[in-house]
Amino acid sequence: MSTDSSGLNSTRLGTVRLEPVGPVVAGSCGTWTLTLTVGSYGIDEGGTIKVAQRFASDWQPPQFDRPGEAGYSTVTTDGDAKLNPHFEKKGHERPWMKCLVIDVYDGSLAPGDTVTIVLGEGNSMRAQTFIESAHEFRVFVDPTNACVAWAVPNCPTFPVVAGEPVEWVCIVPTQAVVGEPVEVFVKGQDQWGNPTPVPGDLKFEFNGRGVLSLPATLVIHEPGAGRIITPTGSSNSITAYESEPKYKRFWGDLHAQSDATVGSGTEVEYFTFGRDVARLDFTSHQGNDFQMDDEDWQRLNDVVRDFHDDGRFVVFPGYEWSANTPAGGDRNVFYFEEGLPIIRSSHWQIPDVPEDAVTSAHPADEMFQRIREHVPLDKVLLGSHVGGRWADIRKYFDEELGPLVEIVSCWGVFEWMLWDAFDKGYTVGVMCNSDGHKGRPGAEGPGAGEFGIAGGLTCVLATELTRRGVWEALKNRRCYGTTGARIDLDFTINGEPMGSALNADGGEVIATVKGAGPLESLSLYHGKQMIEHCRADVFNHIADSDHVRVVWSGSRIRGRGRRVDWSGTIRTDKAVIRSASIYCFDSAADGIEAQMDHEVQFRSQTTGDRDGIDLVLENARDGQLIFDSAAGRAEVDLSQFDDEVRRFDFGGLDMQVTIERYPANVARTQLELRMQLKGAGPYFVQAIQCDGQTAWSSPIYLRP
Repeated sequence: MSTDSSGLNSTRLGTVRLEPVGPVVAGSCGTWTLTLTVGSYGIDEGGTIKVAQRFASDWQPPQFDRPGEAGYSTVTTDGDAKLNPHFEKKGHERPWMKCLVIDVYDGSLAPGDTVTIVLGEGNSMRAQTFIESAHEFRVFVDPTNACVAWAVPNCPTFPVVAGEPVEWVCIVPTQAVVGEPVEVFVKGQDQWGNPTPVPGDLKFEFNGRGVLSLPATLVIHEPGAGRIITPTGSSNSITAYESEPKYKRFWGDLHAQSDATVGSGTEVEYFTFGRDVARLDFTSHQGNDFQMDDEDWQRLNDVVRDFHDDGRFVVFPGYEWSANTPAGGDRNVFYFEEGLPIIRSSHWQIPDVPEDAVTSAHPADEMFQRIREHVPLDKVLLGSHVGGRWADIRKYFDEELGPLVEIVSCWGVFEWMLWDAFDKGYTVGVMCNSDGHKGRPGAEGPGAGEFGIAGGLTCVLATELTRRGVWEALKNRRCYGTTGARIDLDFTINGEPMGSALNADGGEVIATVKGAGPLESLSLYHGKQMIEHCRADVFNHIADSDHVRVVWSGSRIRGRGRRVDWSGTIRTDKAVIRSASIYCFDSAADGIEAQMDHEVQFRSQTTGDRDGIDLVLENARDGQLIFDSAAGRAEVDLSQFDDEVRRFDFGGLDMQVTIERYPANVARTQLELRMQLKGAGPYFVQAIQCDGQTAWSSPIYLRP
């Protein structure tokens, strides 16, 4: 008889059947029945059955004691034993961590007995929110009460597919040359951000002077900026120049994972999505080092080589050095070319891979030294990351090897890493990526699971779309990051671009931003201090506005438990709430739960990012407005509330609530800031759109 890879006979652990079979719509609710027929080993009293899903999955966990509520599930058997089911978030080895654990007691299960698991009785369980070509319920069995569970061979798999589109996304290059055609890409997205096809009868238009021929090309006839208007919004800004600029803007997501480690989908699916669906110009793959053996590393290098295509899609090999924070924390390692060694933080999940003079290297200063010994310095680039583990750059940092700090990922927003760099006097550049685990680099969303926000993007100012061009831009910090929108940001001092280090104690600042939507502000910072703030003129006339924006933000701590639950209410005692809409929410699992004349109930969590609610009030200067949440309370007197921003500190890590009057309509999509500086130090700019999307430039460093 055939055997599985563990050497166990495929009949000994049993077989598993799933009903219904076939595709599942992402985020839909349903009922799924798994039937385990016990194999020839049987299952001893004290043995265990586990139904596991990968760490990245956000499938709703089962519960067993509240019939009629979401996630209610049952476990029964026709055998001579009792079963005790419970859910454990870390019930098995990664990546199969999320487990329904079933303990067998008061008897044993004999060969041929069945265990029937009904997940979501009465269509009460929400499926995973992101697409996957082969989602698996992996069943493990410990038949001997030895606390060693092996996977049942041939566990059922099925595709998770996108739902109905709720918006149309149009992506165009940030720059173009007058008279030369550029590619226009359009896709649909469901409520969870999964891509959907585009019907042929959708209407689009270009708001500048040019010819739009959907779905393929746009030709712009004269210099200037414009956007393509879609039925649900608009594209990013595209600016046409008479001739090609020296520095061109290219967009990438340098940091995400596939099922090679703890993510979902194959490496081939990963790079295909980044190139063809997210429309990235450059990318990398960052699997956890302690989970990749030498065969995994070689396979990844081979796939990178296959996908890399100068002029179209630049791909860098790489990995995530994944030590705990006291040893330095997560560091992204990017290589210029294939064939360089993986230098691991440990061999924790690959103990059969022997350690040697190259790997492993722990803590971070040892890793820095090993890289210097075994990798040419012009072929390696490090970035500091905040994930489950956060990079402690105050304790461990090598500016020559690793000049980039990642201040946005799906884990949250981490401006404090830039503050750490300023405090220590480092010269660093800014990148924003996803660290997505859902196989969607460049278009990642938080779903309903571990992650807090949608993924970020990094834009480089490069001379050409080649490995050499993108690499040179990153090495010289000529880059900036966003929370995901393709915001066109430019920042110079004395004509030198972002990332520069200049021998000067002052100079002329010119900063411009062209938004992917209406803009709220463009601000100049000297270190952590804002020194100039530019907004559209409409913000000068808001004292009597009946629109009020309430925003909450921040994290509890730097580590894994950073998530803040802000769920609560916004109330008025006299003013009537005519309408309420969400601002900057990321997940469809959160949002407004109820709205009444004097109260809005909402569910929200932040991990360094912002969430908020926009209110339109009747009698907008009467009475009190009260924000009351799980994290705290804030109150303003509307009669004394004009054009200032009220801020309330809630402790933690930049946890705060702001309440301000807001314009009824903001149309401006371009802002410019000019001023003369005096004084040395790091300077950078931040741009914020009215929808909360944000961009941060890499700093320019003035040194007297």
